Amino acid sequence: MEFLDCNLTYGPDTTDGQLPGCGDIGALWRQLDRAGISGGLVVYAFEEPILANETLARDLQTAPAGLKGVWTLLPSCTGEIAAPADLPALMKRNNIAALTMNPQMNYYLPRRHVIGDYLEMASERAIPVLLNTGRGLRLEQIDDIMNDFPNLTAVLSYAQCWPSDRWFRPLLDAYPNLYYDMSYMQTAAGLPDLVKRYTARRILFGSAYPEQYAGALMMVIKHADIGADDKALVAGGNLKRLLEEARYD
Repeated sequence: MEFLDCNLTYGPDTTDGQLPGCGDIGALWRQLDRAGISGGLVVYAFEEPILANETLARDLQTAPAGLKGVWTLLPSCTGEIAAPADLPALMKRNNIAALTMNPQMNYYLPRRHVIGDYLEMASERAIPVLLNTGRGLRLEQIDDIMNDFPNLTAVLSYAQCWPSDRWFRPLLDAYPNLYYDMSYMQTAAGLPDLVKRYTARRILFGSAYPEQYAGALMMVIKHADIGADDKALVAGGNLKRLLEEARYD
């Protein structure tokens, strides 16, 4: 069973010393290798998004192939990042596999007329977009995004305290292209219940490392009361499939 993590971070703005530091991508990889994680999607944690995107692209040039980058979006009207039509090819050249946004930190509204040109492009190309309430998005904003772009391949990370199922399950019900990152799952027997309702194909392993320990959710998957094939899908098969389906050319 291969583990691929959809929620990884490194850089200066990570854990305030609470967990083993990942100030550089090499340190992150050593921790993943120690835990038995083959790779995944990684964000560079730095509040200035342009520098963060550039640093991530540079660091990935010498990183293990299993690590794929996640770039942060900004409104196209400011001309700070590549235009929607040019972005996919640039992502491919720099080993960037997914997109995310932090509108609260980066000072914009995540609305159709602000960021919609990028989300339309991502929808057409099945490029995953990570929607994380721990990165400046409210759940109602994520609901609006999915309502406006129902074909968007998106991954929901609901980084709030337990209990959370009453908050995020209605979105999974409403939007078939929305996947659930289990990084913050705290409900007893939560994984088997989600698999029963949504199938294993809708759930992705994530650790939120180094905010949290990498092995905690691995243990949940290994010992969950679900079949071996379902465990393999959640652990890494689903993320691998999503990245293979994305079109960057």
